[in-house]
Amino acid sequence: MNSPYGEPKFKRSLGQNFLRDKAIGRAIAASVSDVSLVLEIGPGDGFLTQYLLENGLNVMGVEIDSQWIEKLHRRVKKYSGFQLISGSILELNWDEISKIEGSKAITGNLPYHLVSSIIFGIFEIIRTRSDINLSEMIIMVQEEVANRLTAVPGNKTYGGITILSQYHAEIEYLFSVPAECFFPRPKVNGAVVRFKIKQYQELPQVDYDILSQVVKACFSQRRKMMSNSLGQLTDLPVGWKDIDFDLSLRPEKLSLDQFVSLTQKLSKLT
Repeated sequence: MNSPYGEPKFKRSLGQNFLRDKAIGRAIAASVSDVSLVLEIGPGDGFLTQYLLENGLNVMGVEIDSQWIEKLHRRVKKYSGFQLISGSILELNWDEISKIEGSKAITGNLPYHLVSSIIFGIFEIIRTRSDINLSEMIIMVQEEVANRLTAVPGNKTYGGITILSQYHAEIEYLFSVPAECFFPRPKVNGAVVRFKIKQYQELPQVDYDILSQVVKACFSQRRKMMSNSLGQLTDLPVGWKDIDFDLSLRPEKLSLDQFVSLTQKLSKLT
């Protein structure tokens, strides 16, 4: 959908549905801790950015769509503490970010079709770059995704993304955002979620790559017993069926700690 009178065009390919509710904008900004720098994913025309700046936060906007830059600068020009990087959050120069002292937060209204790639891209930074000092991430996602991220064992929305997200952070559902709060209006409601990011030394002591393989294999057949789901993996060590773990359980019943324990036991056989 295009904005009238020569205004920048909303690009469906980039999932551009801009927040237009002032109360929600202020609520998101108020949820961000007093950090040295906020990395805002896709500031667009600066609707959320202005509230972050009003709260005295230093903001680095990361915007891939250059057509919004002029409008963004007009909206935030009366504030100090703003800088803009052109590009994708997934291609950010983290070496430069690491030189900025103090803790950092990430926020933004994520394009719904890119939520998983953005979240897991940031997770990789958490695992591999302790020098970045990321303390939290407060993001808007689809309500369905927010429910999955914050689900508990036994819930029908509990799955692989829940486990792998909990590996990296403590996650809290903050509030829902009705579809009518956006323009253009999306087909589904959104929700704001807080990730309290675990520092490097707080991450569970397990081979993440193996954990990820185990979790994904198990939740590809979530209703089956663990023994059946794990049987899909072709490189399991000999004797895996004899480990001290109840493989008759179903993956949707297991907590992160249990998946970590299972992965540690499997790793010891190699």
